[in-house]
Amino acid sequence: MAGELDYDQRDLHRMFRRQLGLGLKGELLEKSGQPHDLKKALRVVNLTAQVFSRWSEDEGNLKQALIASERAALWSWHRIQLVNVDNRDRYYREFGELWQGYNVVAHRYFAKLQDHLYVPDGLSGYCRENAEFSLVVFEQIGLIAAIGLSRALVVGDEETRKAELQNATAVADGLAALLQNNPVSGSPRFDGNVIDITLGLFLLVSTGYISQAGDWLAELVKRADYTFKCKRNFPICTDSTDDLVESTVFNDEELRTRLMRTSWLLPTLAGWSVILGREDLYRVLAKNTKADYPEICLQLWHPTHDLTKHLYYWPAQYHCGESEAPIILPDTASEFRERMRAVLGSERHDVISKSPACSAGVAAIDLVACRHFRTPIAPFLWYQLLRANGACAQAEPPVASV
Repeated sequence: MAGELDYDQRDLHRMFRRQLGLGLKGELLEKSGQPHDLKKALRVVNLTAQVFSRWSEDEGNLKQALIASERAALWSWHRIQLVNVDNRDRYYREFGELWQGYNVVAHRYFAKLQDHLYVPDGLSGYCRENAEFSLVVFEQIGLIAAIGLSRALVVGDEETRKAELQNATAVADGLAALLQNNPVSGSPRFDGNVIDITLGLFLLVSTGYISQAGDWLAELVKRADYTFKCKRNFPICTDSTDDLVESTVFNDEELRTRLMRTSWLLPTLAGWSVILGREDLYRVLAKNTKADYPEICLQLWHPTHDLTKHLYYWPAQYHCGESEAPIILPDTASEFRERMRAVLGSERHDVISKSPACSAGVAAIDLVACRHFRTPIAPFLWYQLLRANGACAQAEPPVASV
């Protein structure tokens, strides 16, 4: 089963929960259901993930291995957060081994995929039509970006950071090649693909691929604007494959209206346009969201301080935080920039200082959690790039091997 493309890993998840003493909602079980030795339980989860990953790799399905490694690390980190804060560091060594396990599988996954990224439509593989290909490509964008960011955000001495930045740059170069060689990367079909887009832009900007980030952003804005105007092939707000098939096959006006009801993507693209200094793209969005598709409710999700109770276990947006909606984009980028700065100045929305992962020096866990559980990335996090705006100068980044 480990090598099956559509295996949902439910048996593996059941085993993880049992070892960690977690209920279906991520809560601690009664004492009789908790492990007597959490360190031992973490080691068992790690060993189980490694065995499953090896089986998956032997069956030729490294993606299953990567997903399992993510889940093992995330649920283990969630379980550690349920320990008294003064005692959590007792388990960091065991968690470090789990996190290293994820990075080892991630390295092998990227190495296997790397050559395909430099081939035109090299990810088309088993896809039969454009909508399916789009889902495959955006999933890979999210996976690759999370792998790169897990290297870019490593904390250590200068030599370690330099080496890891080289690794992150190699991953970013592969991502840039994917975007260039797979034009469908400009056409998300799910509104939830905004998670993968944000991760991808974050990696590109963080590693100096500014011009590539700007080119991709321009393509995303152009195509989103066109598809929403035409009411065809737009990113649907339900993130449902059944709805996607229906919207592609049937010319149903009522269905199209329902699937265009809300958008995380549009205000996110507006924010990135401000960060990258693309006022031309911002003006397109500000004008046309009001003139051509005003029926779409633009929204962003802002998590608050209780985020970490949910982030590492399941989709956090259904259990905490607050929605900013409806968003009316102001006419100028400078006005929207001030709104973004207001969020940065909000102690309530500061998810960085309250993040146990950031405090422990493994900030990338939060981003992997967002990708894995399909939780929107906190605007407070990627708005930080406004503060590093001077670094967004056009430059050709070096190419390194991972």
